[in-house]
Amino acid sequence: MISKNEWSEKLKSLKEDISTKVIENSEFAKQRVVELLEHGLSPAQGDALLASFNGLVGDHLLQRNSRFAIPMVFTDHNQTLSDEAAELERQLPEASSRIVLCVHGWCMADKGWMRKGHDHGKQFINAGYTPIYLWYNTGNHISLNGEEFAFRLEKLLQAWPCEVKELVIIGHSMGGLVTRSACYYAGINQLQWLSALRTFITLGTPHNGAPLAKLACWIDEQVVNTPQLKFLQKLGEIRSSGSKDLSRGYIVHEDWQAPTIPFKQADHDKVSGTALTQRPTLPDVVQCYAVASCLGKNTQDENNRRLGDGLVPVSSALAESTKGVLALNYPADHKWVVGGVDHLDLLNHPAVAAKVSEWVLENTV
Repeated sequence: MISKNEWSEKLKSLKEDISTKVIENSEFAKQRVVELLEHGLSPAQGDALLASFNGLVGDHLLQRNSRFAIPMVFTDHNQTLSDEAAELERQLPEASSRIVLCVHGWCMADKGWMRKGHDHGKQFINAGYTPIYLWYNTGNHISLNGEEFAFRLEKLLQAWPCEVKELVIIGHSMGGLVTRSACYYAGINQLQWLSALRTFITLGTPHNGAPLAKLACWIDEQVVNTPQLKFLQKLGEIRSSGSKDLSRGYIVHEDWQAPTIPFKQADHDKVSGTALTQRPTLPDVVQCYAVASCLGKNTQDENNRRLGDGLVPVSSALAESTKGVLALNYPADHKWVVGGVDHLDLLNHPAVAAKVSEWVLENTV
């Protein structure tokens, strides 16, 4: 039988081995990322790697003013769009008065919308829309990205070569949260673009949070509160602010600054033992839609709905009321669940493309 002292020595040795390995692997990963970005990848591959790197540690890159921190920009997949009127007109000589803006998810880049030959933005070119894309650092706080997005979009549309009559925004995963945040900050700052927003569609957006990331946050909390596990705390620290916000569906600054703000309901409508979280409603006078998916084809099966698309449960993607979370109250005919589709396939599945097209075109101005 192994004695208590022997177990203590073995645990100490394990701690040292793990800590050393984490340090070694972190340094190796950092060196490899720099080498690949600067020498070993095509531009598209480099963008994808950089996007992943920012999703994981983008907030730290910003704090250090790293050259690898992604700045927020709008693109058309070929160029970064200017917010100066003359330059933007030169860049987009055929710009339409109708815009489809696509906002990507965590650890992704603007070009990630092109998947298996399909692009939700470009599918509307023949219908007279100009597709543009937001590229941003997904490791940063969602609310900080949302607020910056709101003001940058205002400048872009003020510089647009013609009057913007209709704006459509499609957000995948985290992109839906960033867009909801942008709508919130546009509203409180009385920005003009919100009045042009006609249709807002989310694809697999974790409005109520994402369980896999929630588990990681729970582990972080256990590490902090358990002295014997503090040697693992560095692992939790490499998780970005954006990923932590994603796990809980946080979209305003107050969420992560003071995450236990109570929401006061009418006296007859209280939930015993559970503090409901206040969150902004869907933007007014905007047609808002939500797509959820299940890995299983039977979308009515409760197990399939809990698993959802592999990352986001159906209840979260549809922003339904769950324990401790208020529903966003999408109209019933503005919610849709598709079976046999995973989280990334929401970007290219033909049935999803058809539903997105149906919703956008029925609201065309």
